Amino acid sequence: MNIGRFARWYRPVEYAAFGRALEHQRFAFLPQLACARRVLILGEGDGRTLARLLDLAPAAHFDVVEVSAEMIALAKERVRDSARVTFHCQDARTRAWPAAHYDGIVTHFFLDCFHEEEAHNLIGHLTASLTPHGHLLIAEFSIPDNGWRRLHAKLWIGLMYRFFGIATGLRATSLPPIGQLMRASGMRCIVREERRAGLITSEVWRHAVVARRQ
Repeated sequence: MNIGRFARWYRPVEYAAFGRALEHQRFAFLPQLACARRVLILGEGDGRTLARLLDLAPAAHFDVVEVSAEMIALAKERVRDSARVTFHCQDARTRAWPAAHYDGIVTHFFLDCFHEEEAHNLIGHLTASLTPHGHLLIAEFSIPDNGWRRLHAKLWIGLMYRFFGIATGLRATSLPPIGQLMRASGMRCIVREERRAGLITSEVWRHAVVARRQ
């Protein structure tokens, strides 16, 4: 996937298609990380989530992993190259993840870029890198189980995969079963919000053992 040539057009295209809905879902549960110290953001894009978190989590240091140098440049411009942020221009699939290191992990509209096996491997690494009491935030597209909402979501998601396949060379063609993969990695969703008839969701996940105790 080569998002670089599309980087400066991403935000106008997003707003044209969804207005502020995606942005709302990115920001929905960020206050959960207000007390975080070490936060990982994957596929941050142009820095909107990072800028919000710099204000919400004043004691946190952020590792931002983003494969696009052009997107990193936009994010640096937005946050004025903050000393509290370390950018890694790297494919997340090839990165070595420290064990139980992050008390906050953010993956917004990122896991949908991978085939199921790749998403499975990546989620396994991420959950292992999350501290026992940490929070993993996911904003993502979703397909409801039935009815007109399911048809609506499948039409939109099919259109988006075709568009990004042409515009960026994205090879994935369908959503991986993110919820299923998260549960298989020992995680539990503790809160969920949806918009656009269930097409767009935002969730907070924790290690299941910890979540059950609360």
